[in-house]
Amino acid sequence: MKIIGKTDAGDDRMRWVVLLLAVAVILPTVCLLWFMSQAVKNERLVVRQKLVTLYQDKLSETVRETDGRWSENCRFLDTGTPTTHPYEKLISAVDKNCFDGMIIYDSTGKRIYPLLATGQDSITEPSKIFSEAWEMEFIQKDYLLAARLYELNAQRGAELIQIAARIGEKLYGQKTEFSPDYIQLAALIGKSRCMAKLEMTDEAVKTCKQVAFSSLEETADSPLLVLIGDARLLLMNFIQSNKKYNDLYKETFNKLLTMVFVSNQAGFSLPTDHNLFLAQKALEIGNKTSFLRNAFSAKLEHIHKLITAEANSIRYSEYYPTIDAIPSRQTDRLQLLQAGKETLYGLYHKIKGGSLLVLLTKNSIASALVNYKENFKDSDVVYKIIDDSGRFVAGIEESSSKPFVDTLVGKHFPGWKVELYFKGWDVFEKAERKQTAVYTWTGVLVIVFILAAGGLAGQAVNKQIKINKLKNDFIATVSHELKTPLASMRVLVDTLLEGNYKDQQQVREYLELTSRENQRLSRLIDNFLTFSRMERNKQAFEMIESSPLAIARAAAEAVKTKFDNEQGRCKFDINISENLPPVKADRDAMVTVLVNLLDNAYKYSYENKKIELKVFSKDGKVCFQVSDNGTGMSYRATKKIFNRFYQVDRRLSRRAEGCGLGLSIAKFIVDAHKGSIFVESKPGEGSTFTVCLNSV
Repeated sequence: MKIIGKTDAGDDRMRWVVLLLAVAVILPTVCLLWFMSQAVKNERLVVRQKLVTLYQDKLSETVRETDGRWSENCRFLDTGTPTTHPYEKLISAVDKNCFDGMIIYDSTGKRIYPLLATGQDSITEPSKIFSEAWEMEFIQKDYLLAARLYELNAQRGAELIQIAARIGEKLYGQKTEFSPDYIQLAALIGKSRCMAKLEMTDEAVKTCKQVAFSSLEETADSPLLVLIGDARLLLMNFIQSNKKYNDLYKETFNKLLTMVFVSNQAGFSLPTDHNLFLAQKALEIGNKTSFLRNAFSAKLEHIHKLITAEANSIRYSEYYPTIDAIPSRQTDRLQLLQAGKETLYGLYHKIKGGSLLVLLTKNSIASALVNYKENFKDSDVVYKIIDDSGRFVAGIEESSSKPFVDTLVGKHFPGWKVELYFKGWDVFEKAERKQTAVYTWTGVLVIVFILAAGGLAGQAVNKQIKINKLKNDFIATVSHELKTPLASMRVLVDTLLEGNYKDQQQVREYLELTSRENQRLSRLIDNFLTFSRMERNKQAFEMIESSPLAIARAAAEAVKTKFDNEQGRCKFDINISENLPPVKADRDAMVTVLVNLLDNAYKYSYENKKIELKVFSKDGKVCFQVSDNGTGMSYRATKKIFNRFYQVDRRLSRRAEGCGLGLSIAKFIVDAHKGSIFVESKPGEGSTFTVCLNSV
């Protein structure tokens, strides 16, 4: 009845524990679900406000980035000195990739770039100097005589300087004192034309090359540079279809490229319109000639950008010839410029010794506003940028909804606005679903965590209850195990004291029985003490080099008397291999392990016991094996047999005595020796325990 009462009390405690755990898990879970439902209800408004705030901050950051980039561009325009040639400024501005042209004014507001020739006359037109030669070439078609006259004019160049000066005033709008070099180069060009018309190609090439490759290029003034550039173009025309001149063709083309958009050592350059003409011709020739296109692809690409910029510069310079013609002269502020029906954006900037009007197309401005494209490319919004007159500049041109936020583009864009639109109103639903999913998964994870924590707590409590039950059983078992030998010894001693014996032989038998019960009691106490030291981690082992043979014999000697007393009902075999290597072990502790195993084999083999102790070497290890023909055990029991207090037969009325500590003590000792112990057993067929230690 006492045992039943204890079991019921344990079950009651378990029910209370389960109830408390259920409350601890369910109540927080219900509260969490309620808070989640309330949070989801307000999520749409929260998401909208979060998105608006997020993109407002992102837009403000983009505006600051754009201002910084354009301020840097404006500072870039300050590079150079007042004497820096206009072409250097143009090339620098174009290479910056956000400028499409430039008009330069001096300190008085007069335009100094682009400067055009006042007429379109060239040396191919009639003049008093070459009138007779021109008549023979273009009217009479007498190319041989014309060539001779051109040659004569070249020789008479010094005598014709005064005439050339008057012609220069007519051609270029100012008095120009033509040098004999100008007359000579112009005459040589005329002579080469006539030679080509007479199909005297080699002579024509030789004559034209004198001008095209003239050493005067680095010191020549603008009129001379025009002649040299025209000669290079003419020379390429002479030899374009003649393969033997391929190298000369390539060399001449390279020289043509190197003279456009530059100034020579004397500070002179081609007039802007003639420079544009030669550059366009060079680009046309290079693009249609494969070997030139391959050899000069980078230069041709650069020339193309410069041609576009110079064409814009020339076109708009007609409408803004002076600084006073500019509508607004707010420094570093974009404004809309008109050139007939065409429009461009201009940025007025002051520099040392003058000012600039930088030209920009809508496409280049959109490229320069790349910060907006980069910052909003993977977002749920699109942007639209409009100028101060409401013209679309960049982003999305049409939108069916209203902007949810807008702001000014920046200080360099007066009156310009950027507007942000959501790509679709379902963005809120998407964001809401995302956030709801976050809440849901967070709640699920928290609930799982609570359940897991509750489960672990329940397992821990259940384990503790089981341990307490085992300890209670252990106390009952210990009481029973200690009571049995003590009672036996008391009966035997009382019998002897009372003199109830027949003879001395019976006295000896009673004393031997008392001795065995005493040994049994000693082993029980030793096991309890060993278990206590294990629990307190106080067990210490003296590891020394030991003989497996000595360990096995000591264990066999300890149980020999007990086995011999069975009077032929216990067969004990000892098989020890020869030449066993020594092991590093605590000899007494290992003897204890084997004694426990042998004692178990004895206890669980009831009739005609067959017990064997075998020692052998295998795979560098020394193995001690104890086998019996006893009751055996199930596979499930073999998994638990080394647990403390575990007994296959837990009945107090069981035949074999013990308290479930022997095998757990054996495993503890073997583990301390860094060895292994395992069992093979089948119900009704016996068991085999094997202990393996590393050999020295």
